[in-house]
Amino acid sequence: MNQFNQAWNFYLRNWKFFIMLSAPVMMLEVAMASMIMPIQGATQPEDILDFFNENLVFLGPISLLGMVLSMAFMGALFVAYASIDSKKEVEPLGALFAGIRKFFPLLGAYFLASIGVFFGILLLILPAFYVAGRLCLFPAFIMLENKGVIDSLKISWEKTDEHGSILFGLTIAFFALTMIFASIAQALIAPGLTQLIVLGIIEYVIVIPWGYVYFSLYKSLAR
Repeated sequence: MNQFNQAWNFYLRNWKFFIMLSAPVMMLEVAMASMIMPIQGATQPEDILDFFNENLVFLGPISLLGMVLSMAFMGALFVAYASIDSKKEVEPLGALFAGIRKFFPLLGAYFLASIGVFFGILLLILPAFYVAGRLCLFPAFIMLENKGVIDSLKISWEKTDEHGSILFGLTIAFFALTMIFASIAQALIAPGLTQLIVLGIIEYVIVIPWGYVYFSLYKSLAR
């Protein structure tokens, strides 16, 4: 509970910075989601295929840019956490560009971690939260210690050995919080651009303190 409260206090102290950091990524995700809204009610595979064929020239580049910014944002968060914690100035765009420069290691580690989480899902879901929690430090090792894909995952797994149960509980807590607020928004707001924007805000308001929980553990392990 203490880590949970500290993460939210950190976010509330620095919310303006993180709004500027997350805004480009969130706006692009909302734009992508709004572009594919016309096929949400489609039931025939050929209708879906026709839609993507007709809009590939727009969806392709935007999807690629979205993937780049999503991975960059993951790394940028840990750059921002470390900079704010050490009281060194960093611009939101500077943190995001630092993440872009580490795009390929972040993507590789994320892909391998996702495979581990997928196998956890096959083992009745709950192990997926445990695996996700144990591998959660890989962006910190990539961004702050210049580790490679395999090393970042390996070190994260080794360093979190004694903290698995805490990470498991906190990962479930933040995931449940996201699902609860997203479900409320979907129930109260009609499908459309407004709903997408609200869902995007919920996602990023929660993911920033969520990530700070993992950074706090990384920082404590580095002492």
